[in-house]
Amino acid sequence: MKTKISHGFRLTLFGLLIVLPIFQAHADKNIMVNQNTAMVSAAHPLAVKAGMDILEKGGSATDAAIAVQAVLGLVEPQSSGLAGGGFFLHYDATADELTSWDGRETAPLAMTPDVFANRAGKMEGFVAAMTSPDAVGVPGIPALLETVHKKYGRLNWAELFTPAIRLAENGFNITPRLYYLLSTDPFLQHNAAARKLYFISDKDVSATSSDGAADKAADETKSKLKAKAIGTSLRNPAYADTLKSLAESGAQSFYTGKIGKKIIADLADLKAQQLLTSEDFASYQAKQRPNLCRPYRAYKVCSMGPPSSGGVALLQILGVMSHFDMTPNPIGGDGFVHLMTEATRLAFADRAKYLGDSDFVEIPVTSLLDESYLRQRSQLIDPEQALQNISPGTFNHPQKATTYLSAPSPEQPSTTHFAIRDTQGNVVSMTSSVEAAFGSRIMSGGMFLNNQLTDFSFLPVVDGKLVANAVAPGKRPRSSMTPVIIFNQDGSFFAAIGSPGGPKIISYVAQTVIALLDYDLTMQEAINLPRHVTTGKALELEAETPLTKLKPRLEAMGHKVVLKRQHSGLHGIRLNKNQATEIIDGGADPRREGRVLTR
Repeated sequence: MKTKISHGFRLTLFGLLIVLPIFQAHADKNIMVNQNTAMVSAAHPLAVKAGMDILEKGGSATDAAIAVQAVLGLVEPQSSGLAGGGFFLHYDATADELTSWDGRETAPLAMTPDVFANRAGKMEGFVAAMTSPDAVGVPGIPALLETVHKKYGRLNWAELFTPAIRLAENGFNITPRLYYLLSTDPFLQHNAAARKLYFISDKDVSATSSDGAADKAADETKSKLKAKAIGTSLRNPAYADTLKSLAESGAQSFYTGKIGKKIIADLADLKAQQLLTSEDFASYQAKQRPNLCRPYRAYKVCSMGPPSSGGVALLQILGVMSHFDMTPNPIGGDGFVHLMTEATRLAFADRAKYLGDSDFVEIPVTSLLDESYLRQRSQLIDPEQALQNISPGTFNHPQKATTYLSAPSPEQPSTTHFAIRDTQGNVVSMTSSVEAAFGSRIMSGGMFLNNQLTDFSFLPVVDGKLVANAVAPGKRPRSSMTPVIIFNQDGSFFAAIGSPGGPKIISYVAQTVIALLDYDLTMQEAINLPRHVTTGKALELEAETPLTKLKPRLEAMGHKVVLKRQHSGLHGIRLNKNQATEIIDGGADPRREGRVLTR
């Protein structure tokens, strides 16, 4: 049964809700309207508007998603783009069907298992790998978008890129968040295309000599460069050309046409022996994956399976939490934070050992989500004391995957999520990424190329045992992206949610799902909650929120607690059937610049 909230508790709850106004858009983010209304929730107002414009023309949720992603690659280039990858959940209301789509990047066929081994265990080694051509995987977003458009699109493919092309040609204003990230990134100015697009010089410095002298002069003066100011109109004609090619020729322009060829050539200019080839691009395929769903309370929660670890980890957390009565544990209290933290630590122990690309390694998904196994894991939790040692679980029947050994896999927190519902009731929940902020910091065709291959474990073998997330030719790196669609007990749509945040995505999403399902919060209330996060080690409490008061109590329980600012970017939609009249409400994370629009 769902936990009901008293009026007094709800007033206490509002004391916990937070607003971080630094990057907040000037919009009412909590919108409640009739159930037949379309809604878009995404990380930038211009992307939201593009999606809504497509819906108003009669487009489907999938059509709107394509427009949203194309615009986000322009206005939020630090988070996602066409040269990245992502995961796409779709609910077809007419067919009453959920499908799951994988657009994760792949490693080059020439990739060797030890490509990152000499950089393991050192931050400078990771940084060197992250900003090199070795980190760039074959982008998956164009193939993913074209695949789902063929199945669920209503409008003409080319029409969906019009909003992004217009913005790229005419310009958009630099926002405070983009300016801040440009100003603080130490690597962007090393790339000539990024310097030209995003930076200006304090002095009128010109370098016109040939044979590489111009780039050398630019390198010598980049300390005098500064990011273009907030409010500056930024045009990206190279991205407009990329979009036009994609609109006219489809994804083939990316994988066998001029876009992919330019990416390969630009990487070769940086490293003659770079690994990506035309064969890698031509062989890329977006894939439909099995749906990953599990009951929680009176709901069914669905997310993405491997190569994402997010869905398995989320459903493990919920499965463990289902064995605890949340009634005596107010959300945001020390008991709630403790239980969530322990359940998440258990899930991360399994994640480190068992999760990877299921096309390459046997992933024991059924065993990891087995009810008896999760009950056993829940019994490890002491409600009063943190576990000192947490190990991956074992299973009652042989699993080839148990021969794999846990190993750390670096993962950076720059990603985006959006949720869309059209007037027909079709829903998209999509998370996409270029991995780190601005990906590899290498630009081609007006886009930042991803650095997703550094999501692989840097050590392919530990103590003679294969690591599940070891790099291999054609393999997809493990991800934490966790797009979610939730259904009511009768099978009808309830909510769509997701977040950026690297491995913290799992905590951000799990906490929000429980807020929606156990505590009956609105989408915006659930998103606004202060964040408590773990990726298996320390417990992070969101700085400058009421959660910081819990630090002494949680430390007394044995947790290692740090106070840290959190950068979730939750966006979601909820169709609430617990009202006399069904209503739809949406939320956008105040920690970013997103908003919700409705029609």
